[in-house]
Amino acid sequence: MNGKTFFEFCMSVRQRHVEDAVHGVITELDENAVRSSIKFVDYKVDETSDHPVTATLQLKDGQLAHVRCKYLVGADGGRSTVRALSSIPFPGVSSPHKWVRLDAIVKSDLPVQRGPGVGVESDAHGNVLWVPTDNGRTRIGFVLKDELYGVDGSSVTAETVMEEARKALLPNSLEFVQLDWWTVYAIGQRVAEQFRKGRVILAGDAAHTHSSGAAQGMNTGIHDATNLAWKLAGVVKGWYKEEVLDVYDSERRASAQHLIELDKDVASLISGKIPERFNAPPDADVNEYLYGVFEASAGFGVGLEVSYPENLLNKTYPGDELSSTVQVGHRGPDAALFRPGARFPRRLQELVASSGRRFSILVFAGEVHSVDGFPTLPEARAAKYAELRQYVDSAESFARTLADVFQFVTVVRGEGVMQPAEAIGVPPLGKMAYDHTGDAYDKYGVRTGEGALVVLRPDGIVGFAAPLALDGIRAVGLYFEGFVEPRTIRQGAPLWKVGSAVGEVSVGGQEEHTV
Repeated sequence: MNGKTFFEFCMSVRQRHVEDAVHGVITELDENAVRSSIKFVDYKVDETSDHPVTATLQLKDGQLAHVRCKYLVGADGGRSTVRALSSIPFPGVSSPHKWVRLDAIVKSDLPVQRGPGVGVESDAHGNVLWVPTDNGRTRIGFVLKDELYGVDGSSVTAETVMEEARKALLPNSLEFVQLDWWTVYAIGQRVAEQFRKGRVILAGDAAHTHSSGAAQGMNTGIHDATNLAWKLAGVVKGWYKEEVLDVYDSERRASAQHLIELDKDVASLISGKIPERFNAPPDADVNEYLYGVFEASAGFGVGLEVSYPENLLNKTYPGDELSSTVQVGHRGPDAALFRPGARFPRRLQELVASSGRRFSILVFAGEVHSVDGFPTLPEARAAKYAELRQYVDSAESFARTLADVFQFVTVVRGEGVMQPAEAIGVPPLGKMAYDHTGDAYDKYGVRTGEGALVVLRPDGIVGFAAPLALDGIRAVGLYFEGFVEPRTIRQGAPLWKVGSAVGEVSVGGQEEHTV
């Protein structure tokens, strides 16, 4: 993915350590936000209540707690209780393959041991996964023979797994110093028929399951979370219309279906079998097909090319004038930009970050030229920018009622000065940044002589693009009015408040508020 990310490396950290890190950050914000060892039992919905969902939970001591909330998110795994109680069908197929995964400290004479993950070809076990992970551990994975798995896998032992791993690495050696963890599992390639059913929303493995062949389990769950979190927060707070939650359903379900089709190919190829749809010749090399699938799907696999179709949140400008060639529904490209007076660049994605709470309107104002030694926008371009500035400050502007839904970031091509107003003639809209090399303008397909307006969603997806003109900024306002509840967001009101009450909890008959 050269040129599409500033992180040109591969890092493998096991999920339990990722969860610990996330848990630590959340508890720093609110020590009561995460409550573990609680079992979800049941729920009911009463639409006449301000908090329609009442969820029943079983605590560590066996007591039942009743939590009232507005929505119930089922992120409770492939055997989701939430999904089952909601009667949401989970169609799909069960793969015939049984997979081994283990983490261990090992010794081997493999030529590559602590570099990027590799696939080791094995006549007996197909393609063997070898991935160096954290703390000196290595993750090894392969398909287990049916005769060893038996009827239900209950006869498989740690010794069986280690012995098969040694065979899978032949003719290279493999010695186990310490086996931390192992598992043998079957694969269900399934996608829920609905990711949203009324007050119930599914995410992660509760919504889709697949093999670990393409390393997409946690990746896909994180994409679900980043797609859903800001939508759900906005609907609960009354910022967005409820149809925004239907966009989560359509966007992420389609993405999961695409992943399942990819996974079917990967799982079969890793096991050493070429799917029939490839119409491969009898002497075809299965690894060539596997590498071809991985190469073709690399962008989707690492998340940089996850994209969504046109919908309520992804709209094409209705006019004929194309101000930017960036694709609506696709990830907004990253680029190195300089803040006024800074000697070192910052990533565009850093400048638009807002804790996942705001849309960002990128104002590509055009290229500055040196006038009497000072970088300045050409007169015609400066006049257009000033016109936009005047409109945004006017009573008719959507910014008056929707100000907390978005933020402006002005991007100017060229090198700038400490005082941005000197370069553009008026105080800038939002933060100001200079594109020294033209990298951002090139990636967003913006002509420096014309400029553009590009709207990034809170999850970094391009939602809308329009010309740098009054018609363009008015079109941006209409875009927001399509899904933002009118006059519900006051200028200066907090958009995201950590620790706000989420409902009511009753334990042992006593009412208390949760934070």
